Amino acid sequence: MLSAGSDPVADFMRFAEEMNMSKKFDAISLGRGQDKKAENCINENASRGGWALLMNCHLASSFMPKLEKIVDNLDDSNHRDFRLWMTSMPSKTFPVSTLQNSVKMTLEPPSGLK
Repeated sequence: MLSAGSDPVADFMRFAEEMNMSKKFDAISLGRGQDKKAENCINENASRGGWALLMNCHLASSFMPKLEKIVDNLDDSNHRDFRLWMTSMPSKTFPVSTLQNSVKMTLEPPSGLK
């Protein structure tokens, strides 16, 4: 979950490097027309053991019901190294079940930064 002014991508890239996954992830910035790309990204990485990073989920309200179904159907048949990462500002359209079943991180800008 993001707060205004925070950008976790640099931290994500650093973590991917530390975990030797810097060449095994795909990132999609969600918005209009990115639904199919995001779905393909998740499916491909789930089968090959990569990481999928969906950024700005709050901008893809229409995709959220589909994302909820995709996440609900993830199971042990996926590659053990697969991870689905999502970033979002607080949003009423973000699926509650996905939020409840996820490990959540909150990033805030440093104090004193406006």
